[in-house]
Amino acid sequence: MDVSGPLNSPVISSLTSRPGVGFKPTHGLVPYTGISSGDAIDDHAGPLSKNVLDAALCLDAISGYDGIDDRSVGAPAPGSMTYAKCMQAEPERLDGFKIGVLVEGFDHPMVDPGVREVVLAAAEGFARIGATVEEVSVPGHLRGPALWTIQQRIAGAQNLLGHQHGRRGLYLTELEQGRLPWTTESFQSGFAATKNVIVNGLYLMDRFPGLYGKATNLGRQLRDSYQAVFEQYDVIIMPTAPVVAPRHGTKDSPMDALRPSMGITINTAVFNVTGHPAMSIPVGVASSQTEPQVLLPVGMQIVGGLWKEGKVLRAGYAWEKAHDWRKGFKN
Repeated sequence: MDVSGPLNSPVISSLTSRPGVGFKPTHGLVPYTGISSGDAIDDHAGPLSKNVLDAALCLDAISGYDGIDDRSVGAPAPGSMTYAKCMQAEPERLDGFKIGVLVEGFDHPMVDPGVREVVLAAAEGFARIGATVEEVSVPGHLRGPALWTIQQRIAGAQNLLGHQHGRRGLYLTELEQGRLPWTTESFQSGFAATKNVIVNGLYLMDRFPGLYGKATNLGRQLRDSYQAVFEQYDVIIMPTAPVVAPRHGTKDSPMDALRPSMGITINTAVFNVTGHPAMSIPVGVASSQTEPQVLLPVGMQIVGGLWKEGKVLRAGYAWEKAHDWRKGFKN
């Protein structure tokens, strides 16, 4: 990207001309058939789109049990979802809507002050369109990344090594034939993250038998903690990532390759563990940590109760309609 310009004036990256919305539906709403799995109990499939309406339209099209993936056996029939239509029929204001600002999602030491400021300002935008905005706390939120890491490393290693089991679905046999068996040469040529999953997963299984099951059970407890909050609030919000997009790491060593992305999922991975629907929308810009003169998009994550995609979409759509995330509140 071209970020040339006077060093004493901010340069807004070309990324800001392409706003992006990502939607992670309730676990199982969208079938995972045909997708290479990491951890079958953590994986979600959902749309990436230009705006909230496009995300809703895509979700309408891809949701529903496909008769193959047992993860989605409890989902409604395909073609029965009307998220986009219902969202557009709702008032543009959010009068009566209750939004929780998750304290632990903002106060983590990794959250950049600029990112925190932008998302808190976005929260105030909800209040301007009628919503009640209050702080909420889920202390277990801080444990989420560790639980996800345990589950993902152990199950991910087994999947990469061809030890898949326990699913009634369509297995990607050609993929397995293409990557198996692992050899020293193929392992060494793999990306650092792939090596990390295999090495860590094998280590955890060998040294800590039963850890996967314990992490899974703790994840269920954490899910219930959020569900208790959703009995009082329609959605909760927090920064999607603690920093704006970092530069890619170098390939000098595995650690150099992984370092820029370490900790970037502190607010997102936890909802893979719990299965909750979560959406990220752009709400402003903040300075790059390595190049302060470069301004990059900041995402706000909106999370709802299980199977409450409609509330998440409505909140994001109303905020998007009332704001230009590059400029602020629309008068």
